[in-house]
Parts: sequence; C-alpha cells; structure tokens
Amino acid sequence: MRSFTYRSRCSGEVRVLVNYPHADELSKLIDKYTGCIMITPSSVSSLVSFNKCPRIIIKDGEEGKDIETVLDIIKKSIGNSLDRGGVMIGIGGGSTLDITGFTAAIYMRGVDYVNVPTTTLAMVDAALGGKTGVNAVGLKNVIGVVKQPSEIIVDLTFIKTLPTSNYLDGFSEVLKYGVTMDKGLFNKLSNNVDKVMSKDEGLLEDLIYGSLVNKARVVEADEYDKLGVRIVLNYGHTVGHALESASMFSISHGKAVGLGMVCESSIGVKLGYTASDVPSYLTELLSRLNLIQGIKVNTDSVLRAIAGDKKKSGDFLNLPMVTEIGDWIKVKIKVSEYLRLVRDSCTYLA
Repeated sequence: MRSFTYRSRCSGEVRVLVNYPHADELSKLIDKYTGCIMITPSSVSSLVSFNKCPRIIIKDGEEGKDIETVLDIIKKSIGNSLDRGGVMIGIGGGSTLDITGFTAAIYMRGVDYVNVPTTTLAMVDAALGGKTGVNAVGLKNVIGVVKQPSEIIVDLTFIKTLPTSNYLDGFSEVLKYGVTMDKGLFNKLSNNVDKVMSKDEGLLEDLIYGSLVNKARVVEADEYDKLGVRIVLNYGHTVGHALESASMFSISHGKAVGLGMVCESSIGVKLGYTASDVPSYLTELLSRLNLIQGIKVNTDSVLRAIAGDKKKSGDFLNLPMVTEIGDWIKVKIKVSEYLRLVRDSCTYLA
C-alpha cells in the first residue's frame, strides 16, 4: 500500500491511496459528511462491497456519459436529501468518474466527491486530475469543468475481475507517462510485460503509483490547463480522441490513444522534433501489450474531429511532441498543416 497527496489551488490537498481496500477507506471517510450518494454502473455494482450510501445505477461506458444521466443523478440526489455537506462517491471506470465529478461540481454549486476507479485505465489516469465532462454533438468531453476529487482510492482487487482486453487498455496511458516524462517508468513497463500479463500485484502497484505521481506533478503545476504544462497529458489524444469519435466510440480509448501516439510520434519525426526510433519503440511495446488494433476509419471524420479539438486556438493547435523517450516539448502548428500530416502519417486512415 502506498499513498501521497497533491495540492489543488481551490480544493486544498487531495489524498491518493494505491492498493487500499475501498470499503474500509470509504467507511472512515463518510463520517466527515452529512450524507452520501454512491454512483456506479450496473456492470460494477455487484462487485462493490461498500453499502453505507444510497446507490444510483447508471449506464456503462460512453452510453451513459451524457447530460441526461447527470440530470437523473441530480434528481435522485435531491430525493435522497443530499445537501451541500454531503459527498458523491463514484465507483467505476473513467466514464462513471467523469459523470460523478461533473455532477458534483454543479450540484448545489458544488459538493465533494471521491473517486474509486475500477478499471486499469481509470486507475492510472481518469481518476486523478479533476477534468470532468460529458460527451455531446459527437465530441468527447465537450461539456465539463475542472473540479478535483477530495480523495482517490485505488483498490487493486477490482483488476482481478476485468476481461483481458479491458485490463490491458489502461497501459496505453502508463506508456504515455513513460514516453513523455519518465524514462524509468517506460523501462519498467517495457521490461516487465510478462508480469503485466500475469497481473503481478507488486508491479501493478508500482506502475499505477508511478503514473499517478507523474500526473499529479503536472496537475499541480497547471491545474486549469492555462500554462502549457498540462498539455503533455494530451499526448496521443489529439489523434486518439478523433479516432474514437470517427468510429462512434467502437475503438477503445486505450487502443485509440496507442494508435494516436504512434501517429503523433511519426509526425514529430517528420517535423524534426522526435528521435527517429520513438515510433518503433512505441509500436513494439504496444504490440507486446496487445494494444495495436488493425482498423480502418474514415479519413474525413478523423480530420473533422481534429479540426474541432479543444486545444485549437484560432488557426493553430498547441500540442505536446516527444523529443526522446522521457522528454517532450510544446509545439504550435497550423491546423491545416497538422491535418495534412495526419493524413500522410496515420496508416490506418481509409
């Protein structure tokens, strides 16, 4: 078991617990509040051993990540007399945690919330950072706010229940942290793929803890994504989110980000920012983790999604570019030029 705290400018300290039993920690936590609501998808509800709060069941994944789900949670929270001294507890994957955080941010002008991630992807990435949101008009997370959770509880027992493909999906984000800012983490993942496959608990604790510490440092430095530091967390996501949107979310987030990193690193090589061996390192490691997917998506749909990316400022995109394993720089590039490079560099565009 390992823990640390990071600091939010608005919320104060956020406590992060890795490899702790969720029921024990939540039982201690709720004594500080006047009431609680637990939000969880139907696929996870039977795995949750904590039963001291009213439970709201939502749809799984992207299907339930919309404003109607938010309004339903608000209605049921009012029905359960949750006041401003209460807490919302999200137990599930990234979509559930996004919904929980967004609802908590707007309910009665803001109540505390706690994240209990149940997927690898949520454990290493979505649970921490405070970016919340819902999908709309065919775009991912286009409505949202920044609000930090008061606590994050990572319980590794949930990993044992995950299907292999779902379990492995999160390691694209671990790889993202490694390739952009932590060569040691990159090497630890690369050198222990066999232990990843066997769900070695010690290794998982190390990889999850290392990923969250890296993300927390970035969030502390640029919580509201205004200084150009937090942009590093978007590596692979400009193309990756476009792939998700173009496929109507049939491509998993982890695989989309993996493909996005390969494409974006190839663009970096063409522009002279990225070492020439980075795309092959990424492709090889993603292949060993079964995260390279043979797909064909519509080129125009991908380019249209990129053109509407939130990182766009006027006619330009502000993007992270890896220089070598473990290091990166911020690059400003004209949207039209980037779209041309994506068309030329992403081999999976149809």
